[in-house]
Amino acid sequence: MTRALDPVRDEQLHGGFRPVRCGACTTTVLVRRSSPQQTSIQWPASAACPALLDRDASGTPVVHCASVMAAIGAAARRGDV
Repeated sequence: MTRALDPVRDEQLHGGFRPVRCGACTTTVLVRRSSPQQTSIQWPASAACPALLDRDASGTPVVHCASVMAAIGAAARRGDV
């Protein structure tokens, strides 16, 4: 049984997110900036970001995409997020 979220809690978890598209692979993530120091990013389950499939020199999976971060930074400078 799925429990309905309290409307205030639902807003905290999902409100204020804006779509931002990666300039490299066109994956779209949802972004919310609560402050200049805090940015929340929601990756869709269907994200096909090639950078996240890579591994670093030690074989550790990459968990950061510079292209998405650049797109988020540009959106923030424009005031879109």
